[in-house]
Amino acid sequence: MTSSWCRHVSIFLPRPTPFYAGLLQQLRRGFEALGVATSGLCRQLEGEELAQWCAAHRPDIVFEMNRPRRDVPSLPTSILHVTWVVDLNGRALDYFEGSEITYLFSPGWNRLFSHAGFHRWFGPGADTSIYAPLPLGAARDLGATFVGHIPRPWSDEELQRDVTGGAGAWRFADLLAAIEPWLAQWPDDRRPWVDDTLDAAEYFCKRATGVSLVADDRLRYDIRGRIVRHLGRQTTADVMLRHCEDVHFFGPENWRLWPRYAPHYRRHLDTPAELADVFQRSRATFHEGEGVHFRAVDAMATGTLLFFREHWHDVHLGGMAKVFEPGVHYVPFTEATLEAQLQRLREEPEMVARIQAEAAAEIARAHTWRHRAAQVLRDAADVR
Repeated sequence: MTSSWCRHVSIFLPRPTPFYAGLLQQLRRGFEALGVATSGLCRQLEGEELAQWCAAHRPDIVFEMNRPRRDVPSLPTSILHVTWVVDLNGRALDYFEGSEITYLFSPGWNRLFSHAGFHRWFGPGADTSIYAPLPLGAARDLGATFVGHIPRPWSDEELQRDVTGGAGAWRFADLLAAIEPWLAQWPDDRRPWVDDTLDAAEYFCKRATGVSLVADDRLRYDIRGRIVRHLGRQTTADVMLRHCEDVHFFGPENWRLWPRYAPHYRRHLDTPAELADVFQRSRATFHEGEGVHFRAVDAMATGTLLFFREHWHDVHLGGMAKVFEPGVHYVPFTEATLEAQLQRLREEPEMVARIQAEAAAEIARAHTWRHRAAQVLRDAADVR
């Protein structure tokens, strides 16, 4: 596929991190495989610098992550703006307005997005030149792996924050004591949606104190993002430690700050090639759920056995079970079912081999960055 009108796409990702640097190159290769020239940076331009970039590169499309056109007033209206909302960073979903195309990463966001402009779920792809199945004859010498970030433990300063706007009625530690048990009580496949946590925090605060929660951007991010990540990553890591042998955690150094995880922490993975190597060497890799994710797609592309923690939204648009077939491309699990599933897979190695092969084949068939780039070009042709 080549585009009859789009000759150049400029891609801007939020920050100069190893993850974004690798993602930028993979996105560019996806478009270039379709005959479209690309340029890009791991930072986002504004004002005169953006105007100079556009004059030099003459893009037909600017593709950005987590920044809507409303934040880019200097972008010429002749250039089609695409925003891919992957992280709200504490903002409301409806903040993302004005772009000709709005792509939404998480399942559930599509039904919550209230603006009239073009929007759809848009998931990650894989670069199969990097994330390839294990070479013939190679051995998987790692047991169960988890790759990703875990937030650091809460500091005393964070725990002592007043969450009632200076009224002194409630601390963040009090909020945690109310909301963490509420989150933990839900079975894996009935967990509340991420956005529901802010409503719950406001309810618990008002009920306990009679005073309203007063949330700034940092507190909203901690409630919507960090509390949920704490619980999700800890629950998954703890399940692995209880039920699996030879457990390995890869990611930023924060893992060392948790005493029960530190002995199993290995290292940070700086490049896609390092990540692919870990997936290829893993007999199984685990994901805490919450929708189709970069690490899940990359893992399946290598043919490792993916265990994906169940969530009720898996069957909705953008959910894992809506995009892939449970038991065919990956293994859905809950804390209650994992031990029985592991035992069955130990007894049926042919089932393991079949899932691994089906997963890698499905990614190559429909879920590479070339497929994602083709979707962008089709959507852009429809809205221009």
